Amino acid sequence: MATRVIARGKLRSDDIFFPAMALLILGIVVTGFGKSYFLAGMVRAKLPNGLVQVHGAVFVLWIFLLVTQAWLIAAHKVKWHMNLGMLSLALVPSMSILGVLTLFDFLRRAEPDEGAELLLVGDLEILLLFVFLTSWGFLARRDTASHKRLMILGTMAIMGPAIARWDLGIPVALAIIFALPLFVVAYDLWILKRIHRTTAVATLLTAAWVFTLGPFSKLAFWHQCVNWIRHT
Repeated sequence: MATRVIARGKLRSDDIFFPAMALLILGIVVTGFGKSYFLAGMVRAKLPNGLVQVHGAVFVLWIFLLVTQAWLIAAHKVKWHMNLGMLSLALVPSMSILGVLTLFDFLRRAEPDEGAELLLVGDLEILLLFVFLTSWGFLARRDTASHKRLMILGTMAIMGPAIARWDLGIPVALAIIFALPLFVVAYDLWILKRIHRTTAVATLLTAAWVFTLGPFSKLAFWHQCVNWIRHT
């Protein structure tokens, strides 16, 4: 009986925490892209081209899927959650391809500046981190503790573009990006009395991205990549 009571307590805390994290992610996206996308009517927003329009729609669909999935589990609608989760098999690769194409399109349209290499490296790395963590999460879907964390942490990895639009400066934006996984770290320490391995991996990878982004983007290779993108 005591074991069942503890299990219910943990389940209840998960049912509050993970939907709250999904809503936090939604809030970051809405505030970041509110003026240029959401308040502009989404499909009616004046975006540079059709590619950017499709890119925005697919990424927003992922965010709404994340929120819906978190609340379905909280409501114990496991079968609905599992069926809807199949959509991620199409969304994750689509987001990867669209993310790269949209990044290249932006670099071709933008005026040459010293931040192009930083943007290229930063966006490619967060896409890789997103794909790695969410794919791991899908493979670990029968391990509910890992699955929940990986989907939330993987989506946190792609919050950079939304946070950048707050115009707080690069150091502050990077600090916020690094702080996001710490919510999950704090939750793990409170509930599990330890850091879950998936949380540890995601947090370490995020930290590695934040602290190596500047030096890594200054390698001559990335300048050559930017030139190649702009002339293809």
